[in-house]
Amino acid sequence: MKKTFHNFTSALSHAEIIGSFLLPERLKEAKAQHVSGNIDSQQLRIIEDECVTGLVQQQKAAGLTVITDGEYRRSHWANDFFYGLEGIEKVTITEGHLYQPQEVMCDLALLSGKVRYNPAHPFFSHFEFVSRIAGDSKVKQTVPAPSQLFMTLKSHNGNILHYYGSDDDLIHDIVDAYVMTLNRFYELGCRHIQFDDNCWGRFCDPDSLDRLIVDGEDVTAVIGRLVDINNRVIDALPGDMFVACHICRGNHHTAWSPAGDYEFVAPALFAGLHVDRFLVEFDITLDNNFAPLRYIPAGTEVVLGLLASHYPQMESPQMLAESIAEASRYVDCDKLGISPRCGFHSDEALALTWQSQWDKIRLLLDVAGALWKEPVAVTV
Repeated sequence: MKKTFHNFTSALSHAEIIGSFLLPERLKEAKAQHVSGNIDSQQLRIIEDECVTGLVQQQKAAGLTVITDGEYRRSHWANDFFYGLEGIEKVTITEGHLYQPQEVMCDLALLSGKVRYNPAHPFFSHFEFVSRIAGDSKVKQTVPAPSQLFMTLKSHNGNILHYYGSDDDLIHDIVDAYVMTLNRFYELGCRHIQFDDNCWGRFCDPDSLDRLIVDGEDVTAVIGRLVDINNRVIDALPGDMFVACHICRGNHHTAWSPAGDYEFVAPALFAGLHVDRFLVEFDITLDNNFAPLRYIPAGTEVVLGLLASHYPQMESPQMLAESIAEASRYVDCDKLGISPRCGFHSDEALALTWQSQWDKIRLLLDVAGALWKEPVAVTV
């Protein structure tokens, strides 16, 4: 089992962002121009570089102790990473409805061969760029969890039987590709990896859980398999690679999935996943059940996703403090942190504005500074 270690080094380090930020208008326009063929990839890359540089500077000025590139270069939170692996192709659905009421043009990740490590994965150069401009700040690299790739290929009917005789064979290749990819990040200087994993909401929602059971799924076996996939990757990484997992409940078209708590999955997920830190989403406007956090192993950190990342209204600092106090009944307060529930750029239809995004970050830092006893002297 991977050893855990403490990474909250100051009061402000208890405030964290998930990873993505809203795109500045200039970058939105450049991406649209690139899609229409009015600018080439090199021209887009220059604008991306300039926007990422500005974002890094703003994160540092705000007082964030762990920064990201805002996921500015991605078109989808997970698929862009998948496309960078060998054996996975992009297939575009141009009409209809996919898991939502809005009609969409949607890109799917499907198998085109065996899943393999790609030494030219574009995320490597993305990480190198942000590392160069980050200076002494810690850089967090976010990637979709290995379990997410497995479930994506299964749910999209991704030609699995054409390339693999069994799920076990597919999982073997996913694990190998991830281990090699994350070890390459390590060679490039990365020491903080975050898995983004939205596999778990269906097991928290009683209605979804009932449907899985009716469909004949061995839910306990599925949960165990997902945890095992991630652990096989984590356990193969260097001991000083800090690994976090964001348990995502969704943020599509301003929606969040509040149904159900984590009680059903907690014994396998919280007690069984070999991470150094969990980022777990809650809604402070509901009667939250923090009791599943009792399964968190001693020494493992928990960042509470308490701020809504899909609307601009500001949360009450008192309600945030009360939620943290309640969670501290199950996890030591010095092992707790606070964050938005999800990334800021989870959907183009979000009601959040550019300024309200930074107002939320200011609130995070203010609350962290007050609760973990360090004055906040920086401004956004």
